Amino acid sequence: MLVSLKNRIIQLKDADSGGLTQIALGLECDGTLVITDADHDIPQFTERVRLNGFPTDEAIAAAVSNALGGTREFVKALDSTIDLDASVLAGLGKMPVDIFDNVYLAEVKDDALILCVDMRNFSDFLCANPEETVFDLIKEFTSNFLSCVNQFAFDCSYYKLMGDGAIVIWDKTSQKTVSEALNVFDTYSDFTEEELFKPYGGLGLAGALVSEKVFKYEISAEASQLKYRDYVGYGINLACRLQALAHKDELIINQALRKTGYVPSESRADERVLGELQRLKGLRDEDSREALFYRR
Repeated sequence: MLVSLKNRIIQLKDADSGGLTQIALGLECDGTLVITDADHDIPQFTERVRLNGFPTDEAIAAAVSNALGGTREFVKALDSTIDLDASVLAGLGKMPVDIFDNVYLAEVKDDALILCVDMRNFSDFLCANPEETVFDLIKEFTSNFLSCVNQFAFDCSYYKLMGDGAIVIWDKTSQKTVSEALNVFDTYSDFTEEELFKPYGGLGLAGALVSEKVFKYEISAEASQLKYRDYVGYGINLACRLQALAHKDELIINQALRKTGYVPSESRADERVLGELQRLKGLRDEDSREALFYRR
């Protein structure tokens, strides 16, 4: 992915002439893509393009081609350095792996918000498609999901990819964090249905959103100068188990989240859903009595 850019030098090839050019790409906080000439010591042009959606590779490629005139293909990134400025360090603070700083967290988050999303019918897709198609889809799914989180879940505390799914955590449940979580789910559900999954019948996105207590901790590996963080607790187990009940484009929530009034929801009392809910292991009584679904 080319998102979260900061003065990234990219080599391009003209699809018609085969000629090579170099540009610098930057992505500003408001979603504006800055395209600058990098072939000359003094740039010959600078273009600013406001992207309408979150910056996928395709959106960036289209913006660059339109700005330069004619189709351009990405060849490679020419710069290999990483600037660990404040924004990069803040981003690392939301990931499972971070730079070791001799600080070890051990915190209880009493009302964390946990979003767990997962692909539907991915196993069937695996069996029916060649390896190249599987790799292409999973890379597009995960990289675009991270772009969506970076753009719409600004206040999230943690995110982690989990195979054909992902988990995003906010350390506190509030109207603002719930709004961010719903925005991530709605946006990515629409994107997968209308674009990413459209060529493959049956694939879909589903998930669970719960408000619960979790435990946040960090461990270190000083020799590698890295540290690792994760969350455990009933809230994580609940989100991962409940999401299995949701069908394509559905988001299931828990009782505690419904009581906040932040999520429009509806209760489903059909025997199939209730039967599956009550068969889930490790759920408290209040979470196994009623199936609650987000109503868009």
